[in-house]
Amino acid sequence: MDALTAARAELDHAVTDGRVIGYVCGIRESGGSQIVAGGVHELGGRSVAEDAVFALSSTTKPLGGMLATALLERGVLELDAPVEPLLPELASPRVLARPDGPLDDTVPADRPITLRHLLAMTAGFGWVGDNPALGEAMSESGVGPGPYAPSIPPETYLQRLAALPLASHPGDRWWYHTSSDVLGVLLARATGSGVAALMEEYVTGPLGLEDTAFIADPSRMPTCYGAGQDGEPTALSTAERFASPPVFESLACGLASTVGDYLTFLDALVHGGPVLTEAGARLLATDQLTDSQRGATHDMLGPGCGYGFGVEVRPDGAVGWAGGLGSIGYVDRRRGRSAAVFVTQSFDVPGTQEALDQVWRLLQV
Repeated sequence: MDALTAARAELDHAVTDGRVIGYVCGIRESGGSQIVAGGVHELGGRSVAEDAVFALSSTTKPLGGMLATALLERGVLELDAPVEPLLPELASPRVLARPDGPLDDTVPADRPITLRHLLAMTAGFGWVGDNPALGEAMSESGVGPGPYAPSIPPETYLQRLAALPLASHPGDRWWYHTSSDVLGVLLARATGSGVAALMEEYVTGPLGLEDTAFIADPSRMPTCYGAGQDGEPTALSTAERFASPPVFESLACGLASTVGDYLTFLDALVHGGPVLTEAGARLLATDQLTDSQRGATHDMLGPGCGYGFGVEVRPDGAVGWAGGLGSIGYVDRRRGRSAAVFVTQSFDVPGTQEALDQVWRLLQV
């Protein structure tokens, strides 16, 4: 039994026993993709189509990494130059004296934030599990990490984020998520273009990704389900969020796409395709973390894994990422083989994470 057939059988079993409501799964090798779908578009409704559009959630981040690397290769930005000329809000950040300390006990940052820090998520802000008070302050300000794009304009977002202390000095630790949203603001200011226009010009357009964008036809988006109070799947308003242009074009979690499009994107991470040079693709997929940074990832990265420009870097040569709403995609850069699975349930629904783990072992990427 080949890997895709085995994965489909496991996903169909997960649909039957209620761990998954609907899915699309695919593999791409030698320039060709195979895609299968199963389950239903919504409970009690039609079947899921192979070209269904899903909210990527955090699987947006690798696309953001590719966009930034494309602009880096074109000389728009410098990797280790301070971002403060373009992001003056971050010119003089304050840093918590202790990662778990009070928010008013701060010291000046000992170095400026750079593009490399944003791409590797070592800028000093992000998912701060060590400090509930800072996490709460971020959420109350509308800048906290989550599965959806911020609901405030980029300028307001950056002003509010800059008013809060960093959790660590730039370059000291890995903090998940927030750097990708700041990255989008940086790219827009560096070019004078919106993030959506940049993504189309430098990534989705050259790759022919017709269904990857910050807006989508709601009728093509299967209902996404999260865990209700009783643990049972509860419908989320995900599709509504993509019906019109967002106020914040998020490189952390703002794109929607199909499995077919995402497989083509993953394929480009091997040699760059029409977007990057081979050197650029290699740089994007190079682990940027030191041992101390890697030790502070709160188990969000797999054992022995590092982090490149928006992607997890595995010891076996595979790179990619997963999104909390039920998407996962990786490419084995050594074999040129990619796989992606999108399901209609977020990872907090009981049984969904375990089902995807089993499927991913069968896909062998």
